[in-house]
Amino acid sequence: MIVLETPHLLLRHLTLDDLRAVTALYGDPVVMTFRGGIRSPEQAEQYLKGYLEEYSSIGYCFWAVVLRQSNTFIGLCGLLDQPDVGGQAEVEVAYTFVKEYWNQGLATEAAIACKAYGFQHLGRNRLVSTIDPDNLASQRVALKNGMVYERDYVAKNGRTMRIYAVHRA
Repeated sequence: MIVLETPHLLLRHLTLDDLRAVTALYGDPVVMTFRGGIRSPEQAEQYLKGYLEEYSSIGYCFWAVVLRQSNTFIGLCGLLDQPDVGGQAEVEVAYTFVKEYWNQGLATEAAIACKAYGFQHLGRNRLVSTIDPDNLASQRVALKNGMVYERDYVAKNGRTMRIYAVHRA
């Protein structure tokens, strides 16, 4: 099911047919540098099944990002319920892209669409992105998405993360 359309992208519900693409994405050490390291094929399958469950339980999660022109899977972008971001529940605009599609504005295009969805369809007044302090590319995406740096916090896994936030206009 297509959820969002942008000039270059379609964001659609993931399916079990996406397992190979998600496994490749989560198995790439460069892509996963700032996401806690690579995931095994079994872990990738668990994550994918969790995303599918969240469609049923809350209605949103990571969506597959595909190029409109070729229908090529290029990553994940979506809205994630985060129960504890620096001590409070948040909805996060999150994105992970195949490295061959970095630095083309596609993550920004997808993130902007997800922000609009969060405000318009979910009625959220605030959205965040949590980003590793060393991940300058993701920080640039957050800034281009209208977010501003708020503060650092230590996540449950012990990693220091930065909170970037945007409020509904």
